Amino acid sequence: MGTQVTLTLPNELYTCAERWATITRRELSETLTEILSDVLRPIGLTPEIDEPVSTLSDQEVLALSKLQMATIQARRLNKLLEKQRESELTDAGRLELRALIQTYEQLWIRQSEALSEAVRRGLREQLTP
Repeated sequence: MGTQVTLTLPNELYTCAERWATITRRELSETLTEILSDVLRPIGLTPEIDEPVSTLSDQEVLALSKLQMATIQARRLNKLLEKQRESELTDAGRLELRALIQTYEQLWIRQSEALSEAVRRGLREQLTP
């Protein structure tokens, strides 16, 4: 069972969603739910990543503040971004790029949370611009 939500979409976005639902031969609500799920639930998210930073030990917070994308993923992301700039990205490449961007964004958010928590705990100095 889910939670029912009412929202107002710009006409252009609604038209795009409606068109996508037609193409995929699915209900509009199913289509929107899948799209939101793809965007809001990053691929590969694990319970450890979901654990609130405030509940982690000092050592875990500091380690998380240095979190980076795996080298192989970072290289693949750069390669796909290069192909996108050159307009050489396939449909499969676009899906892979989207997944890697989601992973990157999730890691960046998590690292930011850890940095903030480390400063709050006095484990490191505040970053200055």
